[in-house]
Amino acid sequence: ENPDNVWICKPVGQSQGRGILLFQRLSELVYESNAVVQQYVKNPLLIGGYKFDLRLYVCVPSFHPLTIYVYREGLARFGTDKFSLANLDNPFAHLTNSSLNKLGPGYGATKERVGSGCKWSLSQLRQYLQQNNIQDWLLWQRISSIIILTIASELSAIPQTKNCFEFFGFDILVDSALNPWLLEVR
Repeated sequence: ENPDNVWICKPVGQSQGRGILLFQRLSELVYESNAVVQQYVKNPLLIGGYKFDLRLYVCVPSFHPLTIYVYREGLARFGTDKFSLANLDNPFAHLTNSSLNKLGPGYGATKERVGSGCKWSLSQLRQYLQQNNIQDWLLWQRISSIIILTIASELSAIPQTKNCFEFFGFDILVDSALNPWLLEVR
C-alpha cells in the first residue's frame, strides 16, 4: 500500500454519484456490494480551480462496417467546490455528476472562470481552451482514438444485423497534460 495512491470505488448498477468513495489504503475499503475500483487521476485539468469531466455523445449507426459519429456538442460537467486532494471526503470537489453537484452548497454561486451552475457546452470549453492558448487538437485526436478503440473492442460480440444503431454517452476526464482518461460508457 502506497499512501501516495488514491483510488476511487464505484458501485455496480448505481448512478448519479451514489455510493462513490475515494480512499488511499485498502483497509479503508469496506463495501457490501459489487464495485469497480480504479486508480484516481490526481492531476485533472482544472478551470478556475474546479475539476471537470466531459460527457460526449456518440452514435454508431452501423457496426458492420463500423461507422461512428461523435456529436459536436456535449457537456463539460464541473464539481462545485474547488479541487483539493487534502479532503478526499468532499464529493463536490471530486465528483462531477450534475445530479449530485446541483445539491451542493456552491451550485448557485458564481465560481471563478466557471460561472454559476456546473455545466458548460463543449463550445464553451473549446472557446476557453483557445482563449488560454491551450492547443486542444491533440486532445480531441486522443479522445477520438479512445472512442474508436472502445467501440471496436466490442465488435466481435455484436451480431451482424441491419437497421440497428446505438447511442452512447462517453465520460472522459482530462488531466493537466491534456491526456484523456475514459471513466465510463453509458
